[in-house]
Formats: sequence, C-alpha cells, structure tokens
Amino acid sequence: MPRWFRLLLVGLAAAVVLSPLTRPPRSDTYPLSTYPMFASDRGALHDIATVVEVKADGSTVRLSPELIAGTDEVILAAVTVTRAVAGGQAEELCAEVASRLGEGRRARVQTERHDVVELVAEGAPPRSIDVHAECARA
Repeated sequence: MPRWFRLLLVGLAAAVVLSPLTRPPRSDTYPLSTYPMFASDRGALHDIATVVEVKADGSTVRLSPELIAGTDEVILAAVTVTRAVAGGQAEELCAEVASRLGEGRRARVQTERHDVVELVAEGAPPRSIDVHAECARA
C-alpha cells in the first residue's frame, strides 16, 4: 500500500472523528457533551436542604440518610428533605426524624446555602441557614 494512500486513510479517519465539531450539537454525544451538568456553569452557591440534630449547647450534628429518611441512599434522603420543605411538610419530617433520634433529642429541618467548592475543598460552614422546623421527640 503506497504511503500517500495510508496518509489519506489516516486523514479521512481524523476528519470523521472531528466532523461533529463542524456542526451545532443536537444531543449528548461524542465528542461534545451537551448534558447540562457538564455543559453549563451551575455556579458555586447552592442550597442544600437537610436535617440535623441540635445539641443542648446549640451545636448541630449531621445525620445519616438512615436517620433522615430511613434509607442508606444519600440522594433519596436529600430529595425527601427537599420535597418536604417545598411541600410545606417540614414539621412532619422533623417529627419523624426526632422519633428516630430518641428521647430528649432535637431535630431541625433546615436549608443551608453553601459555596460548594469551599465546602468540598475546605469543609467550610454554610454561608446562611434557613430553619423550616425544629422539634423534639413527642
């Protein structure tokens, strides 16, 4: 096979691989991702709805997904809290979690505003906290 023919084949293969770059993306496909999680800047500040335990001195302790929503799935627990807050059911969720915590322990349903880069990189505290419900075991 002549050298010019091999070079032509390599050039054609490269053109085929790079051809999607010449037209606007229509779907999430090779080599460009149009999936919003990867294709757009979502910003650094995010609201995270959660439930924490409130100690007697006012400090808080992060709760496990099992204590929050009766599951070991982090995403399911987060969705449970977000839906409860959005649906006006924070008090009910608070009572459920407090019952899982036990006698004399307090739960708080809250939304925390975090700079997620600072949170992941440095363990930074929330920028703000919006309390939706606080309760003790009934």
